[in-house]
Amino acid sequence: PVLAVRFNRSGAYCLTCGKDRTFRLWNPYKGLLVKTYTGHAHEVRDVACAADNSRLATGGGDKQVFLWDVASGQKIRRFRGHESAVNAVQFAGEGDSVVVSAGYDRAVKMWDVRSNSIDPIQSVVAWKDSVTSLVVTEHRITAGSVDGTVRTLDVRAGRMLSDTLGHPVLCVRQSHDGQCLLAGMLGSRLALIDRASGEVLAEYKGHSNEVAKVDSCLTYGDAHVVSGSEDGQVYFWELIESTVEAKVDAHPGAVVCGLDYHPKKEMMVTSSTDGTAKLWVPSGGRAFE
Repeated sequence: PVLAVRFNRSGAYCLTCGKDRTFRLWNPYKGLLVKTYTGHAHEVRDVACAADNSRLATGGGDKQVFLWDVASGQKIRRFRGHESAVNAVQFAGEGDSVVVSAGYDRAVKMWDVRSNSIDPIQSVVAWKDSVTSLVVTEHRITAGSVDGTVRTLDVRAGRMLSDTLGHPVLCVRQSHDGQCLLAGMLGSRLALIDRASGEVLAEYKGHSNEVAKVDSCLTYGDAHVVSGSEDGQVYFWELIESTVEAKVDAHPGAVVCGLDYHPKKEMMVTSSTDGTAKLWVPSGGRAFE
């Protein structure tokens, strides 16, 4: 299975995370494998790319958070502190100087990549169950959890805001205008939430998400909501009306667990339990694994 797929910040490359303990850098437009990175002892669950494309951060089932040099493929740093599997990683801070991670141990941890310390600079345990997904903006860290909440830590103000959604949250993404959060939940629930008020603005139905972690996101212009599904389809909904506008039979007979939308163009990448990742352009898909 390919557990996650992510574009880099410019959309020129993408990265895949494998159950096979590797993660890989691709040029998806040519179907070209650029590099395979090894070093995790268990599956790799998430990967993040720094804005300058020189470094990567990963987290996995081995409780480890690693910082990597893209060009050499070498580990720069191993961060310790999670007591269980790491579900999500993101870069944060000025010059991507901080790595933020979220784990099965109910904790969100922050690591200073400029220091030589392997211990976290901050650890937040505000959730009652596994923390599954992260959204990081300038001074806010938002995380979804199996406990049914989405909580936002305002690092500058030292405040925590909490929205209770009542279903296990497995994916959180932010709209490009920063005003809304998209929360994907078990029970095949997908909701758009107003960041300021916590009000549920819309719900999207039709896809299947009962047991697995399935990614969802917004298109780069925020006009549509997109989600993977346990039935092998990718669903597109109109943002405001919540109507299903399109379905793509992306990975027949498998779970579409990974999904990301290009930051500047109408393109997406998907990954699946069938062991493939695919690039989708408006005229159709192309497998690159």
